[in-house]
Amino acid sequence: MLVRIQQELLKTSYVIFTLPWPAHSPDLSPVEHVWDQLKRQMPSCHSVHDLELAVQDLWAHLPQDNIRCLINSMPDRVAACIAAGGGPTRY
Repeated sequence: MLVRIQQELLKTSYVIFTLPWPAHSPDLSPVEHVWDQLKRQMPSCHSVHDLELAVQDLWAHLPQDNIRCLINSMPDRVAACIAAGGGPTRY
């Protein structure tokens, strides 16, 4: 049920835009960590409206220090990816 509500929200929302394909290099995509954070904090929602409000609230209250750390980690992420020959990294 929740997955169906989430999919419906993503189809009809003017707030959240997604790409039609998965990330190919999540190691180089700090937003993947943000999505994980949001998923772990997401309350149970029983309607698209509730889900939309919850996502907006969680997004608005993301700790900016966490975002800054993710952005600042990009040079290390790129270096780790190159060192791993494009394979998995600790990120």
